[in-house]
Amino acid sequence: YDLLKRFTMPTLEGPKAAIAVTSETSKVLQSLYTLMLQMIVTQIWYLVVLVGMALSASPKKKRSHNISIANVIIWNAQASPLDIIKLMFGYIAHISLYAILWAFLAALAWAASIVLSLLVSPDLIIGQAAPVSINAIYVPELSTISTTNSYSLRVNQLSTPSNLRAIGLADNLTSNANVEVGKPIVSTDPSSGAQVYKIDYAYSLTDVDFGLQSASGLYLNVSGSCSTDYSWYYGDDDSTDILQDVYLKFGTGPFVNVSTADGGPPLCTVYLHPGLPTSPIGSNISYAIVPSTMQRKSYTEGTDPWYLTSVLPELDPHGAGYAVQRARPVLSCWQTDIWSYGGQSRSINDLAQLGALPSSLVAVFQRFLGVPRIVGLTQALGTTALKSATGSQGFYFDAQTSNLHDDLQRLILGAYSATKNTLQETTKFSRQYPDITNLILGTDGNPLPGTENFVIHTSDASALSIAMLISVPIVAFLLL
Repeated sequence: YDLLKRFTMPTLEGPKAAIAVTSETSKVLQSLYTLMLQMIVTQIWYLVVLVGMALSASPKKKRSHNISIANVIIWNAQASPLDIIKLMFGYIAHISLYAILWAFLAALAWAASIVLSLLVSPDLIIGQAAPVSINAIYVPELSTISTTNSYSLRVNQLSTPSNLRAIGLADNLTSNANVEVGKPIVSTDPSSGAQVYKIDYAYSLTDVDFGLQSASGLYLNVSGSCSTDYSWYYGDDDSTDILQDVYLKFGTGPFVNVSTADGGPPLCTVYLHPGLPTSPIGSNISYAIVPSTMQRKSYTEGTDPWYLTSVLPELDPHGAGYAVQRARPVLSCWQTDIWSYGGQSRSINDLAQLGALPSSLVAVFQRFLGVPRIVGLTQALGTTALKSATGSQGFYFDAQTSNLHDDLQRLILGAYSATKNTLQETTKFSRQYPDITNLILGTDGNPLPGTENFVIHTSDASALSIAMLISVPIVAFLLL
């Protein structure tokens, strides 16, 4: 990121002109501006006392002896509003209205000095952010020329750290996150009699969440739903020593397998439906999550569709009494992403038509959010994707506390975090492979215009309001 550079800071109150400095510098400036605001309040108070004394001393007005004495006291004690408050209480019995008026004004001056000093931090320091350094941006390109498996795998490798950071943030998100994951709606399949779980989810993000310097009012609304689907299950294949369950991908093929050789912890594989919509607004993108939980052992009984257990015929050497049944249902899902700006709405494919973003940032969003973010996240996490796997030890886990709702919620929160940090992560990709080109570079080798039109959130820098930086010293100077 760049320091001492003017930029536009996105805030909930709208974009604000700002300049970035180090956090240490912002603390020094905060102290300095606190002193200046206190000085401004003191100077205004002195003016109030001066005007009050002048009006009271007018020869056209008759005043009592007690008021004259009170004026002397107020003038001599004007440096301390608290002292005036105390002294005026002694005159309430003699000049009640006059004493109460000055006690009130002194209390107002004292309170103003305290309140304004407290307002320095939020009004001066409007965020922990700085404008991105354009040379730090690197977006590994999904090249249409280099289509080898090696190239694709290396691009995925570069993306793995960002997905791990996203799921780490998801595990620490609170209820304040703008994400809704509904409770399972349970029904019965009339043909098979199996219980069907349906879980709806939604989340939304704004230009402020993305850290965009412009495009104020840009809004992304994501909604989706997942249901247990038993129709994928084709049968078992135990022709080898490895137990396998066979599923028919999206009901048409090809076959995909889960087996006891998949690994120890419960895991899942995500598949994107091949028939992706090209652009229509509101079109659903379908994907499915296939669990591999069969024969994982547990010390407790599980009743969830993904973790339904049966009693082991023989006691396990380690004391486990249950194992997950075979033929677990797939989660069949759909998701819709709608981008809105200026009263218009578009899909990700038509994002450029909104006119909110430069073409370079449109390309970045399309690169990472062209398909539901949960798909790439789940693929990258592998055996660490499911919440049930986080406490497992080899083939052993706790089936009683494991359920597909918590697993899905974790992935959705991770997708939300990854989506929110889409632009932030462009400064964190490794550049270890020279043949993987940078998406944001033009044909001349220079970054495309508008690529740097966002901020980096960091605790090492502070965004200072330019309006506050300029106005406070001017007012303080004028009151001297």
